[in-house]
Amino acid sequence: MAKNGKNFDLIVKGDGIYLHLETIEGMERANRADVVELIDAYGVMDVDYMAISEALRSVESVVDVKISNNTAIRQIGESAAIEVSEDRMEAFIIFSEPINNGALMSRADVISLIERENVVPDDSLVDSVMQNRHYGRKLTIAKGSEPEKGTDGFLQFHFDRSNIKPKPKIMEDGTVNFKQLDMFKLCNRGDVLVTSVPAREGRDGADVYGKVLPAVRSRPAGVIPRGKGTVLSPDGLHLIADVSGQLLLKENKIGISPHLEIPGNVDNSTGNIEFNGQVTVRGSVVSGFAVKAIGNIEVFGVCEAATLISTEGSIVLGNGVQGSDKGELVAAGDVTAKFIESCKVTAGGSITADSIMKSHIKCDGSVTVAGKNGLLVGGSLVAGEKLVARTIGSPMGTLTDIEVGGSPKELVRQKELVNEFNKMKNEYEKCDKVVTTLTALRNKDQLPDDKKPILVKMINTKMVYRDKMTKIQDEIDTITRNLAVSVGTVSASKVIRPGVRITIGNAQMTIRDELSNCRLRNNGEKIVIGPNL
Repeated sequence: MAKNGKNFDLIVKGDGIYLHLETIEGMERANRADVVELIDAYGVMDVDYMAISEALRSVESVVDVKISNNTAIRQIGESAAIEVSEDRMEAFIIFSEPINNGALMSRADVISLIERENVVPDDSLVDSVMQNRHYGRKLTIAKGSEPEKGTDGFLQFHFDRSNIKPKPKIMEDGTVNFKQLDMFKLCNRGDVLVTSVPAREGRDGADVYGKVLPAVRSRPAGVIPRGKGTVLSPDGLHLIADVSGQLLLKENKIGISPHLEIPGNVDNSTGNIEFNGQVTVRGSVVSGFAVKAIGNIEVFGVCEAATLISTEGSIVLGNGVQGSDKGELVAAGDVTAKFIESCKVTAGGSITADSIMKSHIKCDGSVTVAGKNGLLVGGSLVAGEKLVARTIGSPMGTLTDIEVGGSPKELVRQKELVNEFNKMKNEYEKCDKVVTTLTALRNKDQLPDDKKPILVKMINTKMVYRDKMTKIQDEIDTITRNLAVSVGTVSASKVIRPGVRITIGNAQMTIRDELSNCRLRNNGEKIVIGPNL
């Protein structure tokens, strides 16, 4: 190969200048234009172009042919050009070979050329290309650096948060195992519950022009959700159990409630139970007694006409409740029972049972009547979300009142607000009559001096009533709008019988004919019936 990296070159000999041609595999054969361009670059005079044509037609692998009797060749120094990639992350130098022993570019020359293009050179890459020149090829002399993404901070929980609320185990056949009740998450004092893993900041990058490419800023870890019964480590990065007991998740805070266990019945031998933690009753809760706890209440036996209240947890009854119209269950979380009969049940979460009969049910979540029977009959039910059962109602047409899609608290609040508004309206009207009477006297200059302060006071009172009535009406309107867009549903995989009255949001329907395997919902105007998919 010729010195210029091509398959042709000019060679100076004692008697003139010769064209040197080579046939090299993988390289195109030199053409006349390329050779003429080289001759012009060298400044060769008195060229024999016929000799050039004959040499180019030669089939020999190596040809040397004299093209001029002159021996003078122009001397041209080495040159270079700078190119930058489209993404500005790599810069190249392309050297052009010197002609007739022309001067080579010095390192200073190369650096000066790079800096004129506003590129920030990489010294090691520049040194490499200076030592290993390859003419006509792109040689890297600068590289940008991509911004390095950091990692967001996060809270690492050292327990399964999905298992912090008790739920019955659903068997493969769809039945509910109400006897497997050991479902509460417990911890020991000193256990690390949560670790705050700090964010790692990323590193800014830069292109070959030195422009900073900022890294995406990392987000810090959230606030450790510290609740009762826990402490923070001195460095503030760990949440540690301060007592042994049951883990609770309330208002997105992690707390620990101590655990009280009753080995037998709650009866005359124990009296009423009131405890600031979790209560487990291995026996039954006898009629007339009460169990009140902050945490979960777990009863392995039967709950008779008793009262169970869990202010922050859930209630699980292994053998159900026979309330005799006197029993009451109240839970901030869920209620799970084998059966519920003649009992009042209120839950902030959801309610699950094998059957519910002649009871008054209220919950913010859903009601699921699962298991073999899946029967809901009699009484009333108010659920914030949905009702799922097998059979609703009885062949005798027992009145069963169902309301879903509105929070029980919202519905109660709506009734309270309406009553309050009506009372206030009555007082407002009384004030208005007094103001109207006294104002008429004042306009006739007949208002006694001792009545003037009363007029002022009644005008102020009337304004206060008006402002309060406006706020109450606004809240009533908000609740009404919420009910109007209810997403609650009632589903029965077997049948809904006549005698069942269903309210979903602001729409109501009384069942007069049996409905099989159906799902009821509010379409915004009325209750519509569809298949239970």
